[in-house]
Amino acid sequence: MLFALVVVAAASVVVALLQRFAPPTTRGHNNELGTTLFELLTVLYAIVLAFVLITAWEDKNEAGRVTYAEADELVNVYWSAAGLDPEQRDEVRAAVRAYTEEVIVSEWPAMREQEEVSSQGLLLLDAMRAPVASEQAEEETAQARIEATRDGILAVSEQRADRLFQAQRGLGPVMWTVLVPGALLVFAVMLTLGTPTRKYQFVLVGLISGMVALMLFAAYQLEYPFSRGEATEPVAYETALERYDVIDAQYTHE
Repeated sequence: MLFALVVVAAASVVVALLQRFAPPTTRGHNNELGTTLFELLTVLYAIVLAFVLITAWEDKNEAGRVTYAEADELVNVYWSAAGLDPEQRDEVRAAVRAYTEEVIVSEWPAMREQEEVSSQGLLLLDAMRAPVASEQAEEETAQARIEATRDGILAVSEQRADRLFQAQRGLGPVMWTVLVPGALLVFAVMLTLGTPTRKYQFVLVGLISGMVALMLFAAYQLEYPFSRGEATEPVAYETALERYDVIDAQYTHE
């Protein structure tokens, strides 16, 4: 709201300066052509802006889904490791727990600041994979658990790649080059229109400028799903850590 009010105030200053030299009541002859041009620009700009907002919102929801999918796969790996020998089970589970903590403590701040994530997470994935990489069991049930562990680790790796991709997936400079100059172009054409009174021009410019400012601000906040005002939080991974503790306390038997 503060950003929108600042934009409206700036627009009002421009209108006030313009009215000193060209009152809107004397610009009625511009309306026939100006209104057509204004409607065309606003419709095109509204379509682009709506597309950007919808895409940004869908990307944010997809990023949240990926975090829960990855955390769920980590829990599945933690569960399926129960079918391994005690030593291997403990190695896999220690790596799963360390990986989850690495995501929360190190990777999340890096994603929030849009910085490069360290390779420690990949090393911990290798630590999960190593105990079961070449493991074979004679019993079908035990082999099924081993395969489930391998598949789960592979799924974690894929979800991790999706998460890191989403963290760096912004609108890009090309899209902002369309959005910001487009807003200024709509504002410029709006100033050429004549209005019945001076006050009406302030209302018209203020309402449209405020609305566009709010939508641009929303696009900016949603641009990166793991940073800025609408950042996705690591709730799924914190819940996973709690589930590990429950599994250790209630379901692990030597």
